[in-house]
Amino acid sequence: MLKVFSIIQTYPIVLTFNGDDFDLPYLYARAQDPSIDPVSKKPIKKEEIPILVKKDSFMKRGIQADPVSLKYGIHIDLYRTFQNRSVQNYAFSHKYSEFTLNAICEALLNESKIDFEGSISDLPLEKLSEYCLKDADLTFRLTSFNDNLLMKLLIIISRISRMSIEDITRFGVNQWIRSMMFFEHRQQNILIPRREELQKKGTSSTLAIIKEKKYRGGLVVEPVLGIHFNVVVVDFASLYPSIIKVHNLSYETVNCPHEICRNDQSMHIDQTNHWVCKEKRGLTSILIGTLRDLRVNYYKNLSKDTTLNKEDKHLYSVISQAIKVILNATYGVMGAEIFPLYCLPVAEATAAIGRITTTKTIEKCNENNIKVVYGDTDSLFLKNPSHEGLNTISSWAKKSLGIDLEIDKQYRYVVFSDLKKNYLGVLEDGTVDVKGLTGKKSHTPPIIRYAFYDILNVLKEVFSENDFEKAKEKIKKIVQSIAENLENKKISLDELSFNVMINKSPDSYGIKTVEKRPDKSKSLDGKEKDIGNVKGIPQHIKAAKQLVEIGKQVKMGDIISYVKTRTIDGVKPVALANQMDIDTEKYLETMESTFDQILSSLNLNFKSIIGKPRQANLDELFWN
Repeated sequence: MLKVFSIIQTYPIVLTFNGDDFDLPYLYARAQDPSIDPVSKKPIKKEEIPILVKKDSFMKRGIQADPVSLKYGIHIDLYRTFQNRSVQNYAFSHKYSEFTLNAICEALLNESKIDFEGSISDLPLEKLSEYCLKDADLTFRLTSFNDNLLMKLLIIISRISRMSIEDITRFGVNQWIRSMMFFEHRQQNILIPRREELQKKGTSSTLAIIKEKKYRGGLVVEPVLGIHFNVVVVDFASLYPSIIKVHNLSYETVNCPHEICRNDQSMHIDQTNHWVCKEKRGLTSILIGTLRDLRVNYYKNLSKDTTLNKEDKHLYSVISQAIKVILNATYGVMGAEIFPLYCLPVAEATAAIGRITTTKTIEKCNENNIKVVYGDTDSLFLKNPSHEGLNTISSWAKKSLGIDLEIDKQYRYVVFSDLKKNYLGVLEDGTVDVKGLTGKKSHTPPIIRYAFYDILNVLKEVFSENDFEKAKEKIKKIVQSIAENLENKKISLDELSFNVMINKSPDSYGIKTVEKRPDKSKSLDGKEKDIGNVKGIPQHIKAAKQLVEIGKQVKMGDIISYVKTRTIDGVKPVALANQMDIDTEKYLETMESTFDQILSSLNLNFKSIIGKPRQANLDELFWN
């Protein structure tokens, strides 16, 4: 233990994965155990322990623990870092969807943890050492890959937000922007407004489409269903930050107290009751606008400068990416009530101008005979546009709207279903790009997930509309084959397993007593207890409890492998199940929910493919 502590103190930065919740509190607690020294019967002296931990941190199993720091260095818990939605979405383009070490490493490093059967406590010491060393190596490489990309991002974001690296890795983006904004207020000797003062600015004047929102958000253009070849996606570069800059949006400038601004119709924002100040620049507009200009006009260009060496270009690319992470989250926090400078009229005005910007651009595209087949907030999907047409639209947007329009992706073809924000496209290099489809989630049973990717590979080989008829037949056979093997019990339990991580302690889930329901048994007090339909208990927790009942140790962070069954609980751990337990209908439902998003865009119906047409289809056939 003393050797471990001495090594820790020689490093300026110590990386862990879930170290706040386990590794460091465990080492601290172990060092405080008197049995650590069998001779003196005394714990290690606190001055020799480099770890600073709150007394109750180690006891917080099943909930988020307190940050654990070091006396002489920086502790970065990568579990919390990768849980940050801005890091996940903007820094790593949502390449991972689960927050386990294995899932993140597979997505970013294309490597996995060492796999083994049984319990980790049963491993021989040599194998246990290999397992732990591999985990440590993967943890380190998450920060060192791509020329230390993550570490550079954290340092740059730390400098922009005026926060320590430890705070950056543990707090959300709203805290980053809060710190940045508050620092500028103090630098400029500006009073930070109170919540009640900002509330006096007014309320929303638009009707929210999304239930939880207080105002109408970005514009989503309904997709033209079906297949579209040669589709170019253009993005408004930093749309909302650009709007905040160009239109001088800030909590002190929107609905300002000046009568001259209120009475000037040119300062009013269409689709709202708000106006903007023309007497002074707002702090938010200046700050966000400056960051936006630094990224778009300076660092982004340097990252593509062919006269610079590779290392410098990469550094400037990272700086541009770090600024983008903050800019992309700016509008989101401005419209979030938890943000200290939340001002509803500012968020509503930003969204309204965004909708107007998109609408005007679509009108300009129509004037130039460029067909828009889909649009979502800050991007438009253009069908078969010419280079001249794209240049015309881009120049117009820069001049008339003050916003840069850039080419983001070029698809060989795109397939749209009738579900919003769900589409499938094949890029020019053959990469299949799937948006919002559930088949790519790692907890989906392997047999269904692999079939999902088999379908994608079929679609990857489509180059013309004529190819689609052949592709449809291949896809039908893939679906039919799985359904047939499923009904004939020819698929192994491992291939049918759902694999879900326990994010909370199993003990934190209670079982509710429910009267007069099926699958009942008597509890100790004589009341009927619903075992199979317990509300509020996820399926993987039901399976975990079954493992606990036979003496298996289950803890937070474990991956539970289970199958859907016709038993009372509706699920069984793979280790306790057999083929006869499998609920075929449940798996067919999972297949339908996974494949239907793709099949619907191809005008195919899952139930019809497997020979079970929907009732609606039968009714239609009858009446026809």
